[in-house]
Amino acid sequence: MTEQPVTEEPVTEESHGRPRGRPRKDSGPAPIDDVLAAALHAFATHGYQGVSVRTLNRELGVSHNLLHQRFGSKEAIWYAAVDWGFGRLTEELVRSGQNQPDPVQRLRAFIRSFVAFSARNPDLLRVANSEGGTATERLDYLLRTYVRPTMERMVPTYRELVASKRARPVPPEAIYYLITSGAGAMYSNEAMTRSLFPAEALDPDRVEAYAESVTNIIMDGLIQ
Repeated sequence: MTEQPVTEEPVTEESHGRPRGRPRKDSGPAPIDDVLAAALHAFATHGYQGVSVRTLNRELGVSHNLLHQRFGSKEAIWYAAVDWGFGRLTEELVRSGQNQPDPVQRLRAFIRSFVAFSARNPDLLRVANSEGGTATERLDYLLRTYVRPTMERMVPTYRELVASKRARPVPPEAIYYLITSGAGAMYSNEAMTRSLFPAEALDPDRVEAYAESVTNIIMDGLIQ
């Protein structure tokens, strides 16, 4: 597996609190969160093959050698950006059902947290869709490190509900794509959404209500 990147500046509370945006070339090393967010967005927008280290340097507005010094290669930048983005999603999902002893509420919390986080971070679904069409080492890493472990947290809860006759038996692939691609498409396909629906459809203040609505629809279809 590709080596984890070594950064010049550790992620600290101070770096989390810095305002986002392009750092000036003479302002010193960019905060690591800004670098990885920009890299994830570039890979989500242009695909792996459509991104170069030179392009990332230009979009960040940083000196030509900064990313080479921090990461060493485009491949290492991709792995670091994926770990940053999908790692935060994983942490959110682990927290979501910790205090829910009832499997119905645990499943509901999982779905709602996934939808809300994906809506606020649409680049995750864009990267998954970009990588999902071709078998590569990058796809293998994404599945092995994030997708399958996430499914392994949800599937036992659902099977418990089916075994106790509290949930309908539904093909797991249907549940997976309804929760991931189906729920997240409105935000990952931003240009289409803006063309088809009123501007307020993508208002950040509506994310929680959207997540609740989607969760209700999925749960109504599963729970009997």
